Amino acid sequence: MECSWPLFLCSFLLLVLGTAANQCIDMEAHREEVTQCCRHEAFSTEEVFEKCYRELSRQLAPDTPDFTVCFLDCTYREMGYLNEANEIQLPKYIEFLTAFENTYQVAVANALNACNAIKADIRRDVQNLATKCDAFALLFHVCVTQLTMENCPADRWTASDICAQVKMNVPPCQ
Repeated sequence: MECSWPLFLCSFLLLVLGTAANQCIDMEAHREEVTQCCRHEAFSTEEVFEKCYRELSRQLAPDTPDFTVCFLDCTYREMGYLNEANEIQLPKYIEFLTAFENTYQVAVANALNACNAIKADIRRDVQNLATKCDAFALLFHVCVTQLTMENCPADRWTASDICAQVKMNVPPCQ
């Protein structure tokens, strides 16, 4: 089953990446390419992905923002990354990364630590959001994805004009 959450996350990423000159990236034309500039690995097992997708798709349309928020919350909880007290469990997340090569592990672990250091700010940012589920996991994941993309290992970066623009923090066109 395919979920549109990478596209949703990409929009967040490009909004916070900054600006460069008078250029912008046409997201209508390049959305998919931008999401694939850094080859990210799945952050959960296929079983957890399927379980959360199956359970949530009974309640929410899969192509909605609420689905994306609830999917990330479900996945983080099922993987043990977010406990009952809503605290990030870094050791669980870092343990999952051991299946990947060292340069990717380091990039994601550094992103996890940086995002964990600002978790209070992330909590404050989601506090008043009107979503069906707590959006903390979503914004935490956006933070991790953004920092991983900014520090993407060279062997995982796509060599293209659009990805070069992303690397230079060219914003999306308004």
